Amino acid sequence: MLVNWSVLLLVLGVALAAAVVAALWPYLSPESPLWAQQRLAEVWRAWERVRDLRAGVTVLRSGEPPLRLRLLYLAGAAVRLELEEPLELAGEVYTLRPVEGGWLFVHFRPRLGLGLEARFPLEALEAFLSLSPREGVEVRWPKESTFVLRGLAGPFSEVEVQTAGDFSLPERVVLREGQSAEVEVRVVVEAVNAGLELRELLSLDPLPTRWIRIPALPAPGA
Repeated sequence: MLVNWSVLLLVLGVALAAAVVAALWPYLSPESPLWAQQRLAEVWRAWERVRDLRAGVTVLRSGEPPLRLRLLYLAGAAVRLELEEPLELAGEVYTLRPVEGGWLFVHFRPRLGLGLEARFPLEALEAFLSLSPREGVEVRWPKESTFVLRGLAGPFSEVEVQTAGDFSLPERVVLREGQSAEVEVRVVVEAVNAGLELRELLSLDPLPTRWIRIPALPAPGA
């Protein structure tokens, strides 16, 4: 279960980062109506205006306890996720930030005094998250502030995003696997463009007493 949640946290954090926001653009199918493309482009431009963000996030999945965490995001610099619930995982921190030649992912486990880190190229991250362009993806707007991407590659074939506020930020995201299995993500935005500093995203308290470096993920085709 811990491995599955780790992957889900990584996907969630990166999905709110500007790099992945930009990666949504190629999902527009050539057959999609022009108005759907224009409206998604407006949301994309609104997200690009977000320099920093603080939010509370709840992840719900049938048959599993709720996952509650704090999200900090600094455009072009880092994403930080800190677990609050379940209690046995409270205080664990995940960070993702760009470094020379790719990305650095860190998982901090304070109860063990352990820091885990992995470096990997941008191409490996894109392949892992199935963010490469794919033909035939449908873009729909069933409601004024809700868009749906259907036919995506990867574990979630459909993503529904409900937006709100001046920046059209995600308020509710539903990730669907096949016909029934769903993951629901609820986001409560607390502050946007409030002057968040990088040190807040990267600080670990207490500092890990042990570090384990996971072998880098290879680039696709390597």
